[in-house]
Amino acid sequence: MRDSQTPDFVHTGPGTLGGRYLRLFWQPVFRGRELEPGRAVPIRIMSEDMTLYRGAGGDAHLVAFRCAHRGTQLSVGWVEGDCIRCRYHGWLYDGTGQCVEQPGEDPALAARVKIRSYPVQEYLGLIFAYLGEGDPPPIRRYPDFEQPGVIDVDPPEVWPCNFFNRLDNDPAHIPWAHRESTRRMGHDRSGSIDATHYVETDWGVASSIPGGSSNHFHMPNTNQLKVRHRVPGYERLWEYRLVFHVPMDDEHCIAFDVNLTPGLAGEEGERFSRLRREIQDPEAEAPLAIAEAILAGKMRIEDMDPELSYYKQFWIEDYVTQVGQGPIADRTSERLVRTDTKPILKRKIWERELRALDEGRPLKEWTSPALFASSEERSRATEARAR
Repeated sequence: MRDSQTPDFVHTGPGTLGGRYLRLFWQPVFRGRELEPGRAVPIRIMSEDMTLYRGAGGDAHLVAFRCAHRGTQLSVGWVEGDCIRCRYHGWLYDGTGQCVEQPGEDPALAARVKIRSYPVQEYLGLIFAYLGEGDPPPIRRYPDFEQPGVIDVDPPEVWPCNFFNRLDNDPAHIPWAHRESTRRMGHDRSGSIDATHYVETDWGVASSIPGGSSNHFHMPNTNQLKVRHRVPGYERLWEYRLVFHVPMDDEHCIAFDVNLTPGLAGEEGERFSRLRREIQDPEAEAPLAIAEAILAGKMRIEDMDPELSYYKQFWIEDYVTQVGQGPIADRTSERLVRTDTKPILKRKIWERELRALDEGRPLKEWTSPALFASSEERSRATEARAR
């Protein structure tokens, strides 16, 4: 890479510079509750196809996509104990990728066949995998999400755009992209947003938003937010949100959302969680069809059904603005201005780290400290419920 070139962080397939960097970190690949014992699923992360399965003992395993024999997709086979068997000719692999049985063949032959496997860990309701080379580093932990409260892990979202379309999102878009949904809620925020201060930190980028909200970016691809709840009856409570934006390939990404409401527990916590799931029920409305119709010019944002939930309106507005940039945004034609401070800083950090990786220089070691005042927030949650 010549000095005059901007490092490529949108392409993340095997061997790419951006892909090499992302593979230095544990990445979420699946929602834990969706992978029952005995189930195998195909997954695609950073343009690599793999087989994820959960053994009878409850442990998740991640191995190569295809059988080493004739290339059949392993996820269509059977999970037996903590192994997976190919449906074509019955070759059996354990969680390390080692072939342990080849029906009809010399028993000694299986020991010489091994497919790739990847380390996996489960944390905060998600299955994480390390897709890099060598021994994995310790998985990053997020102390703010390990305190008492109600945790909800949303169904993952797959969007037809590059993961950086989503990483580039910042608070400056809210008064405009979400003008219609906020207006319908009686909070018209039309106009220019106040300039927010952004600074590089030990974890990535920190920002403070008027009103007590917080928006932190953890390198390389995670957002941590503190926002007011939109669940009816709980608007006074804070919600902590952790959002991982992971490339599936260069033109598709998947988002994993972990949400914590501190201070809720017991029957009240169960009631709250039930209400939250109800208003986000993907079967109740069809936001994707509406968003695609808006992008196709068949309807306008303002034409959305007034009865559509605020969650879905907000989601549609984000989708049309981010997916509407194209599968891979053409940044050569951008005109960046003062309110683009946050994406500019993110890109500079990414470019700096990729240059260091490309040139064999040391990379910055990122941390994940507690960023929210846990005890104080629990106290506020208790007070809010009492009012």
